[in-house]
Amino acid sequence: MASLNPLRWSRRSKMVAAFGTLYVVWGSTYLAIKIGLNAGLPPAAFAGMRLVPAGLILLLLAKMRGIPLRIRRRDFVTCAVVGCFLLVGGMFTMFLAETSVPSGLAALLVAALPLWIALAESALPGMERPSALGVVGLLIGLSGLGVLMYPRLAGMTGSTAQLRGILVLLAGTWLWTTGSVLSKKRPIRADAMVATGYEMLIAGLVLCGIATVAGDWGRVQFSAGGAWALAYLILFGSVMAFTAFVWALRNAPASKVMTYAYVNPVIAAFLGWAVLSERLDLWTLAGMVIIVAGVALTTSAPTRPAR
Repeated sequence: MASLNPLRWSRRSKMVAAFGTLYVVWGSTYLAIKIGLNAGLPPAAFAGMRLVPAGLILLLLAKMRGIPLRIRRRDFVTCAVVGCFLLVGGMFTMFLAETSVPSGLAALLVAALPLWIALAESALPGMERPSALGVVGLLIGLSGLGVLMYPRLAGMTGSTAQLRGILVLLAGTWLWTTGSVLSKKRPIRADAMVATGYEMLIAGLVLCGIATVAGDWGRVQFSAGGAWALAYLILFGSVMAFTAFVWALRNAPASKVMTYAYVNPVIAAFLGWAVLSERLDLWTLAGMVIIVAGVALTTSAPTRPAR
């Protein structure tokens, strides 16, 4: 019987493990960041200490697999530029924002990334555009952001510091969007693990430089919670999750792999509530449902050809 084939079951187990990693591990990184910040790790130093080891580990794994680390100069420059937009501009703003924004709320704001990318692609020549169904999903998702933001803009909930953190995070999502569009406009002719390793390493070194200028290193406090959070983000949130992502892309349709984009915020919001007792009010829950629905519709809808 085909269903009892050990190889088939092995492949199915790998698929379950890969998707479980993408859903749970990437969804839990928001909580790990919050725990590390609460434990006394300054944002720039924390982010740099996460990326530099993760980038080196990915490059070492690629070398062990026989993948050449040498890439074209043009590709190296692209790695540097894209890495700075994605990880210095995008990820670092997450660390900054979570000093005042609950981890679950931060995850919901980041969940809108596919919406911003679809919006940017629809406006730029040479990029695939969303179909009518994708535009409907885009409008639904943006209305969810409105529901999430309204009580904070109206002063009904949250603080001024939290609102500033939200604005910083929204700016970061646009920097991440810019990096995503650039990576499509200037595709890198190198192995994905090698390219990501260089992006992480370069962005991590830039963040270490920012930490030095900001005087972060003198404020670093290593407690057990901070050390565990950092180790988790390096080994699980970066290396393990990215390896699972690359494997899933090679063995499953991209549309299924990208479902992590609307599962992660739900996982993050639940973990923030369960572990850190972060408040989930009706506005947040309603915004979460609407944003997730909009992102799911936008990412699953067919696209139109580029102009």
